[in-house]
Parts: sequence; C-alpha cells; structure tokens
Amino acid sequence: MRIDNRYIKRLNKSLWLICWIVATPALMAQPVSLRVMSMNIKEGGELANYDAEAYSTCIREYGPDVVVFQEMDNFTNRNGKKDLLSEMAVQLGMFAYFGKAFSYGGGDFGNAILSKYPFYNAKTITSKSAAAEVRSCAWIDMVLPNKRKVRVAVTHLDVSGDSQGRISMLAAINKNILDEHELPTLLIGDFNATPDSDTMNYAKFKWQDIGAGTGNTIPSNNPESRIDYVMGNPSNWIKKKYDVVCYPELSDHCFIVADVEYP
Repeated sequence: MRIDNRYIKRLNKSLWLICWIVATPALMAQPVSLRVMSMNIKEGGELANYDAEAYSTCIREYGPDVVVFQEMDNFTNRNGKKDLLSEMAVQLGMFAYFGKAFSYGGGDFGNAILSKYPFYNAKTITSKSAAAEVRSCAWIDMVLPNKRKVRVAVTHLDVSGDSQGRISMLAAINKNILDEHELPTLLIGDFNATPDSDTMNYAKFKWQDIGAGTGNTIPSNNPESRIDYVMGNPSNWIKKKYDVVCYPELSDHCFIVADVEYP
C-alpha cells in the first residue's frame, strides 16, 4: 500500500505539536536556578593592579552563572585604558554588559554584568537626586536552558551618610525594573547600608533579602558590617547556598556567592 507523502507530513506536524504541548508544562515547571556572584572591585580593580586574570581566577573557583560588578572602570586613565570587563569575558567565555554611571578619568565608571547565558535585553538607568554622585542600575533579561526567563540587576547605592539618596535611587529602580513586567528578578550589589537601616527597611517593602542572617561583607580583612546583598522579587526566592568569601588582595569588600532558586 502506498502512503501519500502529504499524509506523512501532516502526521509529523501533528506528532511535533503533541510533543510540544506535553513538554512545555514540564519545562515551565522547572525552577529558575542560578549561581550568582557579586564583586565590588574597589576603584575599578586598583588592589589587583587592574589585572583581569586576577579576578577571572577568583570567578573560576566558583563557576557562577552570573557575576555582577560594582566600581567597574571602562577605558579609564588609571586602568591603562583597558576594557577590563571584556578581557574577563574572553577569559571566562561569558557575555558582558557594562552599565555606565558617569564619565571618569578619560573613560567611564559604573556597574557591570557577566553572564554564562546570552541575554535578549539589557538596560541601564542613572539617578543623582539627593546622592553625592550619579549612581546607576544595570540589568539583563535572559532565557535559561530550561526556557525560564529571569532578570538580574546590579546597583551600587550612594555612600554618603544621608539615606535619602539611597532611597531615591531604590525608588527609581523599583519604578523602572519592577513595573509592568512579570519576570522573577534579582537585585544584587553594594547598598552601602546595614540590614536595620532606613535604606534596607525601604528596600524590603519590594525586595526579599535572600541572604538575611548571613555574614558581614566589609572590610574584607576583618568584616564588621553587612552592606552587600542579593535581593529578590517576588518574595518567594529560595536560598540554597549563600557564602561570603573574602579576598583582601582583590577588594576591600568580601564577595557573595549564592545559589538561589525561584519556583
């Protein structure tokens, strides 16, 4: 009996559709699972003499999916006109995004992200308001291998004693990265505020302190205060593992390495 090729093609399409319908719920049921690392590298990497490999060696030890940086220099005079972020991206085989806060020393200064996965959207916002200097928040949106989408953001809030500048920046962040989207989101970085401060009390109206109760992060040679955070929205992120690791030769801040999951 001869079977019409058109019938076979229709059958193949039907089988593909059935497989897609069956597989999609299973994929969506898988959680967002990430290992993230936060690194304030102090004045663009000054302590490591702006050596990309020094930071890449540290990052390799932990194998994160995403690394966020604060105090990243980009082609400044003091770092020898280097694109330190791109050097690390090549060394680690990761995708890079730099979020400028302001021009500095013949180049730029701000936050940055390295991602193991390609991202389909990236954006930076800046705000000065009551802060001593312009601050930025940069973020990327990516699709994980299980097809779940996630947003990862990095910020570095104002260092001045007045909390108003930090709170104003957080308000701008909330408006820009939380409104009108449904992606599970991480906000990571140096908040320059302790857990019981006005800044963090304001932050926790919208954000979950995923590392609540974990160790201090500064100074790296003898940590006495916790000012670096991994925050999540919505508030049902799960902390699988959360470590504060200190490298005084690389920064005055300890780094955070966290395994987090969103259902």
